[in-house]
Amino acid sequence: MDELLRRSANILVLGCGGGNLATKLARLGKEMTIVDNNPVSFFIAQQFFGLPDGLPCVVSDFRNFVFDDRACYDGIAIDVGGPGFHFNREFDSETCGAIRARLAPGGRIVMNVLVDNDMDPVPDWIAARLAGDSLHRWIVDEQGIEDRNAVIACIPEKHLIKRASLRDAMSNNGERWWLRRGRQRSGDISYGARA
Repeated sequence: MDELLRRSANILVLGCGGGNLATKLARLGKEMTIVDNNPVSFFIAQQFFGLPDGLPCVVSDFRNFVFDDRACYDGIAIDVGGPGFHFNREFDSETCGAIRARLAPGGRIVMNVLVDNDMDPVPDWIAARLAGDSLHRWIVDEQGIEDRNAVIACIPEKHLIKRASLRDAMSNNGERWWLRRGRQRSGDISYGARA
């Protein structure tokens, strides 16, 4: 995710968790606003993962924040979830529209999402909702693994894989990451609920 956000300077990070992504972005010199509904996440990130003090850390549900915030960011990183979290419900059209409204012209959205299996349509649905009609949708995934993470990238560029640094990041741990375009367009989204 940090490689996909390399071109961004002012990043909204939705979901702190242990702070790994925010710490990497801080080391790259990025300005950030970090939002998490659990204040303990900020403490853990600062005490154990090197998140610098002084960064704006907001205790809020990510949906409430994006609906209330009026600032724009040239990068938005989304890494939320947990037990019982339903990505398709939480990232409905209205929420994705509010996230996209926080994006400055030329900005990008990068999201970590859980994928059940190779046939799971949820990453494609969310990518289409986040991209709207203005961004190109890409999914970085590890095909053939059940209950895995994938990364959605909604970016202004038509081509993504030409960047050597991204190819290196996708292949440096012996994992089988691959890149594909999102399969849905914003007008073709199925909104079926998922249990």
